Amino acid sequence: MARIELRNATIRLLDGLSGVALVNEATPMPNDTNIGVDNIDINTAVAELIPVGARFTIDGEDDVVIHTVTARTPLSTAPTTAIDFTPGLNADVLNNAVITFLPQRIEIKIGDGNVVWTINREFEYLLDRGNLDTVREGDQQPLDVTIDSVYEHIITGTGEDITPYDALNGTGGADEWVSSSDDPCEPYSVDVEIEHDPPCSGSDARDTAEVTLLPDFRYDTFEADLDAATFSITGRCNITKPTVTRPIPVEDFILTGESTLSVDQSIILVGPMILSQTLTLTQVADVELVPA
Repeated sequence: MARIELRNATIRLLDGLSGVALVNEATPMPNDTNIGVDNIDINTAVAELIPVGARFTIDGEDDVVIHTVTARTPLSTAPTTAIDFTPGLNADVLNNAVITFLPQRIEIKIGDGNVVWTINREFEYLLDRGNLDTVREGDQQPLDVTIDSVYEHIITGTGEDITPYDALNGTGGADEWVSSSDDPCEPYSVDVEIEHDPPCSGSDARDTAEVTLLPDFRYDTFEADLDAATFSITGRCNITKPTVTRPIPVEDFILTGESTLSVDQSIILVGPMILSQTLTLTQVADVELVPA
């Protein structure tokens, strides 16, 4: 089993964008990088305005490809009627094919920094006439997170990658990011994702590849050190422990019969090489996964 190494980990910030739309074009072709859209139902602050930077998949492509929006029409008013994106389509898709939107994200450059998360637990030790007797669990405590990263810019310039500061605040280049919290009345938050993918993951993925998700992160302090050119970000997540997922080797399952997966269940299938996408019910319909 491989020991985690920071050099093999990718650290990302993700927003809470989700929703669907439909293709509004008669004959989208392979390699096309522009399509018309309609019937937009997304959770953005401005209804039917697809953010530049939004990630999405389209039903009907040969493989599950994640595209990223690079431009939209109209430029700044809703509803969006067309989007430019990368990479291009890898197959013909049908008019009215479903477009599924995924969280927007940026990668944090760690440099010589680090990421530390801490689970906090509270217990009350009860006494019986001065002697230890029993233990009672106390109040839940939020997950602590510290991120030390490279200081390049505070705000996002034209045509530049979104900065961590903007992403953490939903401002500037990230002013169309959506809070990752399910409660729109709560303060803005993002998810922190740590993807560990060492070079040996292709040989035995079950022992190596892993994704750790720290949802609903809000920073308490954001310290900029100009001399060291670093950011130090400390904050908390509105959870008690992280969500950790690992790929399930495809050889551990037999494919039979009709699907029994629930609508919100997903699974990552891994063969000789790791698939970068999660296969949901729509991609594995009519298949039941049972332990071999």
